[in-house]
Amino acid sequence: MHDKETPKANPENLLKIVQEAYEAKVVVPEFQRSFVWERNDIQELLTSILQGYFVGSFLMLDTPSSKPMFPFRTIEGLERVNSNVRPDQHNMVRLVLDGQQRITSIFYALYSPDIPLRWTKYPYKFYLLLEAALNGNLEEAVVGISVQDRRRMSEVQELVKNHRALPFTIFRESSTFYRWLYSEQQVWGDEARSIIEQLFRRIQNFMIPVVSLSPDAGTDNIVNIFERINRTGVSLSLFDLVVARLYPKGVRLRDLWDAFKNEHEAFADIISPEFLLKVIAILEGKEPRKGNLLEILDGLDAKKFEARWKGAEDAVCAACKRIEKQYGAYDKAWIPYTTMIVPLAVLLHRLKEMRAGEEAYRKVDRWYWASVFTQRYDSGVDTKSYQDVRDVISWITEGLEPDWLRRATAEAVDLSIAERRSAVYKGVICLILREGARDFLTGQQANLNTCQDDHIFPRGVYNETYPVDVVLNRTLISRETNNKKRDKHPSEFLEECLSGHNHDEARLLDTLRTHFITRDAYEALKQNDFDAFVKYREEALKKAIQTVLTGGCGNAKSQ
Repeated sequence: MHDKETPKANPENLLKIVQEAYEAKVVVPEFQRSFVWERNDIQELLTSILQGYFVGSFLMLDTPSSKPMFPFRTIEGLERVNSNVRPDQHNMVRLVLDGQQRITSIFYALYSPDIPLRWTKYPYKFYLLLEAALNGNLEEAVVGISVQDRRRMSEVQELVKNHRALPFTIFRESSTFYRWLYSEQQVWGDEARSIIEQLFRRIQNFMIPVVSLSPDAGTDNIVNIFERINRTGVSLSLFDLVVARLYPKGVRLRDLWDAFKNEHEAFADIISPEFLLKVIAILEGKEPRKGNLLEILDGLDAKKFEARWKGAEDAVCAACKRIEKQYGAYDKAWIPYTTMIVPLAVLLHRLKEMRAGEEAYRKVDRWYWASVFTQRYDSGVDTKSYQDVRDVISWITEGLEPDWLRRATAEAVDLSIAERRSAVYKGVICLILREGARDFLTGQQANLNTCQDDHIFPRGVYNETYPVDVVLNRTLISRETNNKKRDKHPSEFLEECLSGHNHDEARLLDTLRTHFITRDAYEALKQNDFDAFVKYREEALKKAIQTVLTGGCGNAKSQ
């Protein structure tokens, strides 16, 4: 079959595209997700535009409004600012296949449609703080403020009144902006006005590459076009591709994902819909790459896909629960690799099918901890997910332990790291959480919701002398206790801790052991000896790491 040429990207004016959204000429296919960007996302996009940075490309599909290729809706919030306009007033409309969040964000800032953003109950308004902008600090100059925040809103409106801030709504029309610049204020001199005008022109003249697909592109071909475009650099997620692929089959994948989020709110921020799709791929015996998954989908009707989706839902929920309850990551911030949820989900699904015993679950635990402390999932995630599922199942059924896992030892783990995003760093924090992380001052179970990852030897005192940011000098400390500790020497703070334990040193040591602080490390703290402290704590932590690497994980089967 003849392969059509990949459509080319042509530059178009961004504000013109947003204006077309206001006129209902640019619309959104029904299968697209709703507007989900948050205040920070919008602020970053506006800042990038003011800086003249590249913000990606758009993919549009031209289609007759009377007989569209896909059902569509107008951009969110349009009915609040232009309720009289309808797409059927135009012969042709442009469906946004990629770029909806960015277009809606600019529309939101420039037209202020008075609708709440995601996870909020109240609308936001966006402003440019001119003093910060004139000083070249655009990151601080662009602000979004909730209308509920009366104090900040009052402050910024006072700045607007005094010509020291501009609402972004002023940037959508040249006449309004220039009337303000030259007639309505005399606060700024010529040089400042010139800089402000330059920022305005950056918004007004901002060009963005747009790939336009013609109306003769059939529904069956649209996904192939997606894939071609994706290879040329336009950002389309796997989920976007699958949504479009399944739509003609009658599967409303976004509705399935929304239903999952509503039913499992605790996990909705941890996983992405792609996780469930990748679980399906591995369960079908395929590496979870895009091409493989799309091939699998072609062989599934709506009923079969929805059954696979339900199985994937159960599996990822089981994985998330195990990561929290068994592996200590009570908060998503401490999950070493969220990407490991996929292979873990598949493994738990397989073990449930096999009615496996505790030894099988213990092997899964060993694989998990070995992956964390060898930083195995730093790269090649999809390939390793598929390989690890295959190898761990073979290990369980045939006794063939993977070579890399057998070689994993605590001695090889570098605990001198200070990077909080590191899997090793997060793994150490999770071990502390599994131990109970009792409060230094009271010996009571710490309130995990208020715990802070902080220094034992305080940074303010020892930063210039020792590498205080290393994980060996970090632990979880309740907010109240941390406020009392502040910049005190360890010996001084320990006196307060001892008092909080009724001067019972044995009881205090029991508390400290939940943080892998042994008696030797405790004695080093009393002497304010940083080097000795980290030496003894490293010994304790490596012993704990070796324990989980060899299967000492408690009740292996609990989920």
